Amino acid sequence: MLDNKKNYTIEEIKELINKKINNEELEYDDVLYYKEAQEILNNHLKNDPNNKELLFLLALVQYEDSYFNNKYKKLRITLKKLLNLNYKKDKVLYYLAASYYYDRYYYDNNKKIQKEIIELLENTIELNNKDSEYWYLLGTVHFFVIKDYDKAIEFHKKAAEINYTETICNNKEYYYYRLGQINLYLGKSQEAIENFKKAIEDSIDCFNDFYKASDYWHYLGLSYEKNGQYDEALKSYKMALDIDVRSELDDYFYDCLKALKSLYDLYKKLGKNDDALYALKDSIEKDISAPFMIITFGDKDFKGSETYNDIVQAYTDIIDGSWHYCQSNACREELADLYRRYGEYDKAIELYNQISIENYKNIAETYIKAKNYKKAIDTYKIIIKMYPDNELNYYIDIARTYEEAENYNEAIDYYNKAIEIDSENSDYYINIAEIYKKLENYEEAVNYYNKAIEILNEPCEYHEKLAECYESLEKYNNSIEAYKEYLKIDYKPFLYDIYTNGSSKLDTLKKIASLYDKLNDIENRNLYYEKAIKKCRKLIKKDKRNKKRYLKEIAYIYIKIGNKEKAFEIYNDLIKNYNKKISRNKNNYGLFEKQANLYLKIDDKESTLETYNKAIEVCLKNIKSFENKKISISDNDDKNKISSYMEGLSYLAFFYQKVSKPENCINIYEKLIKIYEENITDDEESTFYLESIAELYIKLNQKDNALKTYKRILEIDKDNNEAKEKIKDIESGKEVETADIFELWNRKYKQ
Repeated sequence: MLDNKKNYTIEEIKELINKKINNEELEYDDVLYYKEAQEILNNHLKNDPNNKELLFLLALVQYEDSYFNNKYKKLRITLKKLLNLNYKKDKVLYYLAASYYYDRYYYDNNKKIQKEIIELLENTIELNNKDSEYWYLLGTVHFFVIKDYDKAIEFHKKAAEINYTETICNNKEYYYYRLGQINLYLGKSQEAIENFKKAIEDSIDCFNDFYKASDYWHYLGLSYEKNGQYDEALKSYKMALDIDVRSELDDYFYDCLKALKSLYDLYKKLGKNDDALYALKDSIEKDISAPFMIITFGDKDFKGSETYNDIVQAYTDIIDGSWHYCQSNACREELADLYRRYGEYDKAIELYNQISIENYKNIAETYIKAKNYKKAIDTYKIIIKMYPDNELNYYIDIARTYEEAENYNEAIDYYNKAIEIDSENSDYYINIAEIYKKLENYEEAVNYYNKAIEILNEPCEYHEKLAECYESLEKYNNSIEAYKEYLKIDYKPFLYDIYTNGSSKLDTLKKIASLYDKLNDIENRNLYYEKAIKKCRKLIKKDKRNKKRYLKEIAYIYIKIGNKEKAFEIYNDLIKNYNKKISRNKNNYGLFEKQANLYLKIDDKESTLETYNKAIEVCLKNIKSFENKKISISDNDDKNKISSYMEGLSYLAFFYQKVSKPENCINIYEKLIKIYEENITDDEESTFYLESIAELYIKLNQKDNALKTYKRILEIDKDNNEAKEKIKDIESGKEVETADIFELWNRKYKQ
């Protein structure tokens, strides 16, 4: 494989440490920087063993390594050496205390070590009482080890008030969270509420673990419930479950409390039995076995209890109300399992019999997979005769089958049959609209999207589809209005929605601007491009790992509104960033490609060509290195090497195309064909490689060989429609499109 080891400079190590102190995201290839940084710093220290600054940097990276991998012995040696050199004493004492605390299980119940940890922290604070992390760790020790809760609160409050630290692997995100936990444990519910609200407010955009957010809301709910604010408690529990239906506290005080149980129990406590039942049904929709989480292990009296009956009712309601037999069957299985568990065998058997009836549906689904659509539809019609009261569901199944068979007129007819039975279901109108859109009958698509939107009666995702149809009809004003409605969708403020839907709204703002441009309305065009720029800046704050992408978006928009100067300023900053990355990771071909693209953006053709030529040099060097080694395609140990070799060849071909040397690609394509041929067997897996070989033959203008290869694919997989189409195109003399070279390289590699 390529040597991806990074040769960090001291300045780069400092920069990465500062990012960690500020809790900033590191680039993917820098995440484990502390491993290589230790080696680099130790090499420097060989020549200057008492260099205080280097020793302190070494201690920091050792601490991060220890924090994640529990290796504290080497760290303590470095820290004690720094103490003797009297360098940054408060920080050194803190890291020494932290090394003992996080290694405390080794010293469990050792009063001497516990006392030493506290003394080290008190000495640390005496030297510098302005670092919040010193107070946080002192509070944590008093809570978990000493069990002095008053002092724990005092010290955690101090940490939250200061909220400034220069320590690595700090817990700034958790100051108010931990303070809230302690207050809740001690019964100080109002203080706990304030703490958890503050924790959520500060942390909603920066959870390292998205699902951790559910714990914050769960604790807030527990605090509200303890304080008698039941409506707020219910809202908080629902928020926790929206994030993670299996949300569970692994907690010092509450042990393994489930958020679903908290919500269900509170509804029952308030006498809201229908809401309690709905909570169980809603959880089943998200996770089929979720209600089992509220069953107390070993509860012999659970059978026949109110909770038991509610769980039975929840599954029964979904079985009776679900139009999708897979979901109904799954619920039957879960309910049958519950009955078996508690000895209600007759009821379990009855459910299993119902499941066997569902085999007709399984037969129909199997026919669909086998592309025998006529028999699938005949099977659904048999089911309708057996269950005429449930014909609506099977009309939908038949419509979908016709749709998959590309018999769109029949599909529309059956969706309309469904509408005759249930005219208020927006999904049926949407399905018809989607078909008309696919058929490019945009007038009818608009008609059905509007009917669905009228039923939904609120901004929804289908406003975007409607806007696209209006645009295809060149009704730009209508398209703009539909996009504006789409922008009104109120997404829940969770991290996952912020990223995905934030990007979607950005695209919508750009589309509106583009439509105003088509209408020659420059004022509104620029207004919406400015809104798009503001959205990009917000997304940069919330989604730092995609900062470069959003900066490129801003630059692109500046070009669109004629502000070339600002666009070039951004592109130049990005180029500098890639210069730094390339200097640290010279074997990453993709970095060269991205940098060259940026040079093109600023019309610097000379630098673009220079970058491509540098990339070619790197590719050739690595390819030569591989070819000098004996690599076997059949040796599992060499699989990664072969993959990297293919990557190098693919990039080399790409770069040669970019510098107008396509003739140099011929040898590369021939080498790739040889590698693919070594993978071929007579089973269906081989079609991946044969498709790639055929396309490489087309790139080489060897259409006869491509034709033979596609025919060979059909010998293995007679239903391969893509191969049939390619054969038809080649034999008719039609120009055959081929995949991008990188798509070929990324195709499934046989294990």
